[in-house]
Amino acid sequence: MRLICAVLIVLPATGFSTVQAQADYYARLGLTGSTNLVRDRVIQEIEVRPSLAPTLVVGAALPFAPTYRAGLEAALTTSGYHTREQDVDSDLGTLRTVSLMLGLDGPVAGRIGWRSGVGLIRYWPTESQGIFLRGGSTRFLIGAGVDFRPRVLTHWDLMLSLRYDYHRFTTEELQARRFTGTQGVQRVSASVGLARAGR
Repeated sequence: MRLICAVLIVLPATGFSTVQAQADYYARLGLTGSTNLVRDRVIQEIEVRPSLAPTLVVGAALPFAPTYRAGLEAALTTSGYHTREQDVDSDLGTLRTVSLMLGLDGPVAGRIGWRSGVGLIRYWPTESQGIFLRGGSTRFLIGAGVDFRPRVLTHWDLMLSLRYDYHRFTTEELQARRFTGTQGVQRVSASVGLARAGR
């Protein structure tokens, strides 16, 4: 969090007026798939996993070198989540996540670019029950991805994106139940949208 704040303070102070017109803005819609939030085996195996989640992504970036930019990307997902025990699925309600990542991006070849970042993800269940009986959870997040941005209008690009991110998951309720470890969670998303670039 201190790194995010530091970059937001330093970037404007080192030439915001000269790069403001080159700011990059974008918005995308897509889907996000996730691995298990919880997997445990005592007598039988129990899994808790989100369903495929509709995803909204918005972001902005400023250049700090001829071919590199730094910016913030926020993503919102909403889906159901369920538990599987003895091959029986049980619906647990609706689960939302909000993530905020401070990232860097640059070119690969032509209209293809890379992106990487660090940030936070927050889990917000609609009901306080099960593993979220004591509320949601906020975890550190790392991620990377690629973008393909063919020009569609003078100042607009079509933006096709693939993202991968990783974090460790637990909740206060899991810790209270003596689940002292954390579960590694991997997510992959694909999305499409529009980007407006000043360059």
